[in-house]
Amino acid sequence: MLEISYIILGALFLLGAFDDLFMDIVHWGKRLRPLKISSERWKILRRFPEKRLAIMIPAWQESSVLEAMVKTNLRRIRYQNYKWFIGVYPNDPDTLRIAVDLRTKYPEKVEVVVTDRGGPTSKAHCLNHIYRKIEGSGFCPDFLAIHDAEDVIHPDAFTAVSASGKDHDFIQFPIFSLPVPVTEWVSGTYLDEFAEIHLREIPVRKVLGMPIPSAGVGTFFSREILKKIKERYGYVFDEGNLTEDYEISLRIARLGGKQEFLLIRDEKGEVVATREYFPHEFKRSVRQKTRWSTGIALQTTARWKAFGTLSRGGLSLRNIPLWYGLFRDRKSLWSNPTLAVAWGLLPLGILNPSSLGASAVLLKVNLALFLIRLIQRARFCTQLYGWRHGLMSFPRVLLSNLINTMAGFKAIFQYFSAPRTKSRREIVWDKTDHRFPDLGAA
Repeated sequence: MLEISYIILGALFLLGAFDDLFMDIVHWGKRLRPLKISSERWKILRRFPEKRLAIMIPAWQESSVLEAMVKTNLRRIRYQNYKWFIGVYPNDPDTLRIAVDLRTKYPEKVEVVVTDRGGPTSKAHCLNHIYRKIEGSGFCPDFLAIHDAEDVIHPDAFTAVSASGKDHDFIQFPIFSLPVPVTEWVSGTYLDEFAEIHLREIPVRKVLGMPIPSAGVGTFFSREILKKIKERYGYVFDEGNLTEDYEISLRIARLGGKQEFLLIRDEKGEVVATREYFPHEFKRSVRQKTRWSTGIALQTTARWKAFGTLSRGGLSLRNIPLWYGLFRDRKSLWSNPTLAVAWGLLPLGILNPSSLGASAVLLKVNLALFLIRLIQRARFCTQLYGWRHGLMSFPRVLLSNLINTMAGFKAIFQYFSAPRTKSRREIVWDKTDHRFPDLGAA
């Protein structure tokens, strides 16, 4: 019985490991890395006519970070033709007061949007209110962006969007954690994961023609594609989905929208990205990743199934990239628990090698592939945060797997125990608390 368990777990692990190895091979073969833009080129880009940008900030209970975020980014961003649209709730007086004060201080840069009912509702509900406000205002943007109240925006990000070309429907920047001490293990797992996702995973998805998922911040939509989305589906952001950003990015891909992932370096060699602090407490990390797993792997799947890839035209060459992207997005529900169980059974196999039987070869192959995965993660983490964090990524993978596994199980329980309406299961927005770095006086 133990040998059969090893074989089943080994086969599942091997499937996930070969999947990741394929992505590694493409990354190596294509030599995908951030594009360095010279200082002379940046000077030229900054002289281009600036497109109008509307930055949407959904803010529920963000009084501790909102003012610092807006003032800091206003000081840092080397761009003029943009405006903040801050969505607040009538039953959140502290955030509302700060938003109104910001509008008073920066009337040309800040607009306040008060939702029609008290919070928490959902991030999508707040974003839809902001979108309607923008459409009814005299400010007609070329692009609308999603950012959170804890984001540190790169000074040249808006310049890059403006110069990227008018035919893009969707632009995503990398998202990285702000540096944290090596002693912060939970926060450190985000350093490892986002470095690998945005330096390897998303660039590979781009060259393979797979959908580029929105990361929830640093995402820019053309005004035309949002109008098309509204006309086609009757709404812009799905208020019944905890990951409305991911869901809308897939709808854009399904409609054939042109997606772009901007992986570039500034004149100093720094990757142009949105940076923020992620949860540094175990429970908050599990809560956040539970929300991500619920929205991506469960709610979006339940609503859209395979997004037409198998029901329309079969598994053709045209839709394989879309199907493969969905597979990778949804595999976390089974891959993380598989790894967690494997860690539990591994000591039994080491103490009693005869119990492995025919699965011994499978175990060796999986261990070799797992070592490659660890080296890759350490390599990407080192590129952004230095060798100390690169080394710490090896032990942190155990904590990362534990968090992701617990989040996966919690997501499944939460989803199937939630009240069900005619079309979906209703789950309340469970946001995490935010913090903003001290980057000097505004």
